[in-house]
Amino acid sequence: DSYHTDKYFQESKSKTFRTLECNECVRGSCRDMGFSTKCRISMSYAEGSSWSAYEAMDLCYAGGPHDVALSVDGPMTNTENIVIDHIDPVDASQFAFELSFGCQVSITGLFITQLADGIMGMENEKTSFWKQMHNKNAIPR
Repeated sequence: DSYHTDKYFQESKSKTFRTLECNECVRGSCRDMGFSTKCRISMSYAEGSSWSAYEAMDLCYAGGPHDVALSVDGPMTNTENIVIDHIDPVDASQFAFELSFGCQVSITGLFITQLADGIMGMENEKTSFWKQMHNKNAIPR
């Protein structure tokens, strides 16, 4: 919808997107969602907002701009003390991993009026973004 910063994710434009089958539910449980049976997840908050989604999987990576290289003033080092003399968005894809996530099908309350699209949990669970990155060896620790 026009109230969010970005358009809806178009599953058909991803060659690696797939909806999880009922025997693959990571966080949710298999439920009839009106249009098909899928792994359903949902959350309600004390102030009245809620969302409902089905579980899916796709390749993803965290990265910056994808149209130009990022500039760095002088060499940098990472946690392994390896000198990095450039940052190229093309290199970000080497950190791609399969991420399980929820595709929202309904939202209420503040989720309707906020500019951001969706919500990203940072809890200390196996399904959190950073834990999935670590478990798939996309980040060292």
